[in-house]
Amino acid sequence: MIEGDVSSLREHHVKLGPVRTRYFEGGNPLGHTVVLVHEGGYGGDALNTFGRLTERLADEYYLVLPEMLGFGGTDKAVFFGENPYEPRLRHLAAFLDTLDLRDAHFAGNSFGGGMVLRLSIREETSWRMRSATSISGTGGPFRTAEALKELAEYVPSIEAARRLDGWILHPGARDEEHAWARLESNMRPGQWESMMAPTLRNPARSELAHSWDFPAALSGSVVPTLLIAGALDRMLEQGWEELVANHLKHVRVERLDAGHSPNISHPEDTAKLLRDFFSHIDGR
Repeated sequence: MIEGDVSSLREHHVKLGPVRTRYFEGGNPLGHTVVLVHEGGYGGDALNTFGRLTERLADEYYLVLPEMLGFGGTDKAVFFGENPYEPRLRHLAAFLDTLDLRDAHFAGNSFGGGMVLRLSIREETSWRMRSATSISGTGGPFRTAEALKELAEYVPSIEAARRLDGWILHPGARDEEHAWARLESNMRPGQWESMMAPTLRNPARSELAHSWDFPAALSGSVVPTLLIAGALDRMLEQGWEELVANHLKHVRVERLDAGHSPNISHPEDTAKLLRDFFSHIDGR
């Protein structure tokens, strides 16, 4: 488990259809709700993505941290024939319905940031959102070829976890605690397998070039949105935040002198940006 004062977070399990789902909740019960959606890398889960950030938000906000299909303590399953977003969007929509979360701020990192952006344009979820924040999440495009190659070659070990964190954090960063937390989560039965399974391809079926619906689809969003980019991010193409922002009506862009996951490496700076954005939305 990653460091941070997570003692105020309580672990729960809820069954959504056949899927057993783990989530954490805690913080100030009188504050506005903030839903935090974790990253999608090997070994990503709620606490090793946001454990350090929750420590800096729990005094003011009520925090809810679901774990997506295939990650952490949630069941592992693969839906072949769909992109990696759709099954998890349905899963998160069912989670929000079950807990009846509404009028909430949403923030996600990396894959989780893309999930938040996608939730903000879906009819069944956007009405629940007070705001949407994506920390280094594009919804799919603008990823660097070098990062994709690194992810494709991941085989669980502490060395591989350190190497992946070298991409997730900033160049030269060394975070032993986080690397071990990533490996521990990745060793849960089915986690690595569920991430590797979509790489299987039917050799008799010709593949069409993938075309992203993002960021153009964001032109339909009415949810106030914050994009946080890391100036040292090697996972995404430089300037991705402006390319995404060009399609949003109500958007704010912030940059940190950090890598792909400032919520892990620079939690104080990230919390400050979130607090300021949330306060602006809340009229305080």
